[in-house]
Amino acid sequence: MSEEIVSVDQMELIRRLYPLRRDLVSDGYDEAIRVLSERFPLVVHEYASGTTCWTWTVPDKWTCDEAFVETPAGRRIIDQKRHPLHVASYSQSIDATITRDELLEHLHVHPHLHDVPPFVYYYYQHSWGFACGRSVRDALSDGKCRAVIRSRFEPGHLKVAEYHLPGECDECFVLCGHLCHPAQANDGLSGVVTGLAVMNELAQRHRRYSYRLLIVPETIGSVAWLSHHESLFDRLVGGLFLEMTGLPHAPALQLSYSGDTQVDRCLRIAHIAAERAAWCGPHRGIVGNDERQFNAPGVRIPMLSYSRALPWGHRHRPFREYHSAADTPDIARPEMLERSKQAVLTMIEAWERNHCPRNLFKGEVCLASCNLAVDRHRDLASHRQMLAIMDMIDGTNA
Repeated sequence: MSEEIVSVDQMELIRRLYPLRRDLVSDGYDEAIRVLSERFPLVVHEYASGTTCWTWTVPDKWTCDEAFVETPAGRRIIDQKRHPLHVASYSQSIDATITRDELLEHLHVHPHLHDVPPFVYYYYQHSWGFACGRSVRDALSDGKCRAVIRSRFEPGHLKVAEYHLPGECDECFVLCGHLCHPAQANDGLSGVVTGLAVMNELAQRHRRYSYRLLIVPETIGSVAWLSHHESLFDRLVGGLFLEMTGLPHAPALQLSYSGDTQVDRCLRIAHIAAERAAWCGPHRGIVGNDERQFNAPGVRIPMLSYSRALPWGHRHRPFREYHSAADTPDIARPEMLERSKQAVLTMIEAWERNHCPRNLFKGEVCLASCNLAVDRHRDLASHRQMLAIMDMIDGTNA
């Protein structure tokens, strides 16, 4: 694949792709992949609806032509035309006159944002729903209303875009971001554009390792790609999922399932050193995204995740506007996107320099014959430290 250098304006890409209805298999997602493919050397993998991917099945393509709730007087109090999130993704069709109580069973509001609809989805459920601000819900009258969702489910192709940069060796480090989440900027989309910016920088550098950026619809995209690339598992040494990279919060590194692999130790040291407020958390302890699929049973590729998420215990974690119509490009900060890009590059540079010493000897080393001896009578602590270091040189410690 060509390593053409492409300038990456992260904010420009976010603004361009943000409005699209980027559901798992959808015209909006396909349009986002088309835009990115025009700018970057991507290979697009396609998986037909109904394809079995381990225990998962690729869903149908979903299109919603119209969705609204209308009063008896004909006033539309909820309408997809005002914002895509007013209808739950992958909702089934409905055209019915229902009571207020019946509507409330299918109506969602955000847990703490009052005037914007939340992001709701039924990817693997046969259901339907609307979303709105609390003021709209609270103003509903006791009378009946008309609920209309005109949606279509039809065979399509789930798409995973791959940006591959070969290195000196076949061992590969994987970056990943999800492109789904319609009309949202920081949840998913920011990580994709930061990943592209990182790959743009890596394309200009000497690389010891190979690198892959996978742009996926969340969960099912990673499962589809992994289940069709099992032959690569031995060469995938680790990775980093990227998300929420434009927010003004302290950077967080979530460790892999093991938490103590070479990749974990190396990236953690570089991450903590990169920014004063940087912090770390265990697997599933900060955010939960596609890194789960790489760490899952039968795979166990140590993928960490990098985000600017608020910690557990914070009332607005992972960030205040999460899963809502308030997650707009306006809350993404260019300086944070740039800082995140540099932090990821710093971790990758540390990984490039990482080495695992292997023993060319057997048995405990005679330190004196290797000019490594420390006078135990003058400095017993250093003597013992040297022995401890030599004990670790067995090809498993870095």
